[in-house]
Amino acid sequence: MNEGIYIAVSGALKQEKKMSVIANNLANVNSSGFKKDQIVFESLLPPFKDKGDLTFEKSRNELLPPEQSNANVAYVGVSGFSTNFSQGALEQTSNTYDLAIDGKGFFVINTPEGLAYTRKGNFHLDTNNRLVDQNGNPLQSGLGGQDVTIPNIGGKTTIDPKGFISIGNGLGNIPVGQIGIVDFVNGENLVKAGEGLYKPADKGATGVQPRESAIRQGFIEQSNVSSVDEMTKMIETVRAFETYQKVIQAIDGVDERAVNSLGRIG
Repeated sequence: MNEGIYIAVSGALKQEKKMSVIANNLANVNSSGFKKDQIVFESLLPPFKDKGDLTFEKSRNELLPPEQSNANVAYVGVSGFSTNFSQGALEQTSNTYDLAIDGKGFFVINTPEGLAYTRKGNFHLDTNNRLVDQNGNPLQSGLGGQDVTIPNIGGKTTIDPKGFISIGNGLGNIPVGQIGIVDFVNGENLVKAGEGLYKPADKGATGVQPRESAIRQGFIEQSNVSSVDEMTKMIETVRAFETYQKVIQAIDGVDERAVNSLGRIG
C-alpha cells in the first residue's frame, strides 16, 4: 500500500485523539476546579526509535520498515498529554465552607487510596464535624497533617487567607485549627485521579508550601476551560481530519487509476 496513506492515517488518528481531549475539556467547562488538558504532537522521521506506545502505538509495526521509507517523510506522533494548571476565575458563593485558592497550590485530601490534591473547594461538615469533600474524604491540615475538624461551640466560622480557622463573634474568636495548602515544583508531574483529584506520578514526590497563595472563604474556583477557545480548536481539528480524509481518498484514486491504466496497457 502507498506509504502516503499510512502517513495521512497517522495524522487523522492523532486528530481523533485531540478531539477526545477537547470534548473532555468542554464537558467539564462548568466543573469547579477543573484544569484543561492538551495533547502534544511531534514529527517522527525514519529511522524510528523504539518508544513503545508513545510512537505509533501498536500500529507502528504495520508501517513500512524504516529502511524502505523515505528519510524525508515525517509521520505524526503523540509525545504525551499535559494539564494546564492556570487559575480559573473565582466565583463568590458566600457559603462558609466554600474555599478557593488564589494563586498556586492544592488542598490536601485523605482518600482511601492515600493523599490526593485538589483545587475543588466545595467542602462541607460531616457527622463528625470534619471538613470533607463531596465524596466524604476529609480535608487535611497539610502534608502529614490531621483531619480538619471544626468543633460545634457556637459562633461564626472564619477562615483567613493563611488558612487559620477561628470560631466566635468578633473579639472573642477562638482558634480551632488551620487548613494547609501545598504545591509541587514540577506541577506537570501531577496526574488526574478523577473527581477533581490529582496525584504525583512520582510516589516519592513531596509538596512545598506556596509563599504567595491565599485561601478565599466563600469562593469557588471555576474551570479554566474557555468554551470559545475549545470550540475554535474543535472546528480546526474537524477541518484537519477532513483534510487527511481527502488526502487518503486522493491517493487511493491515483492508485486506482494507475492499476486500471496498467491493466489496459497489458
